[in-house]
Amino acid sequence: MTAEPRVEDLLRELAPQVLGALARRHGAFDACEDAVQEALLAAAGQWPAEGVPDNPRGWLVTVAGRRLVDTIRADAARQRREETAAALDARRPDPVTDHDDTLTLLFLCCHPALPRPAQLALTLRAVGGLRTAEIARAFLVPEATMAQRISRAK
Repeated sequence: MTAEPRVEDLLRELAPQVLGALARRHGAFDACEDAVQEALLAAAGQWPAEGVPDNPRGWLVTVAGRRLVDTIRADAARQRREETAAALDARRPDPVTDHDDTLTLLFLCCHPALPRPAQLALTLRAVGGLRTAEIARAFLVPEATMAQRISRAK
């Protein structure tokens, strides 16, 4: 390795050549351009400290080619995972069932941690379908008080 011309000028000169070589080999211009940029960044970080390699163009083509292959493989693996997940989702049964969950809802509304009036009010609201005003009239309290009681119980 020798430290000849300035690294920055050399990279600027070699970038189009490396991009052309990769695009000719692999065809995907945008992916090749990204890989070349990553190789140029690696060279800009490594060459000033370790010196410019004997064949800088070959070094850049090799590094950019490896980065491109890694990206292609990662994209293919991601696509396979997504297709597998989609196939598994398609086989799952629809979560909507004809099972009636009213009893479960009743037990939730009557949880022992809630005070009795809150249990009753919440049950009448959630299970019985009564409006807050109707429940408040039954309890002989203002509607705002009942709304607050139901809200706290939730």
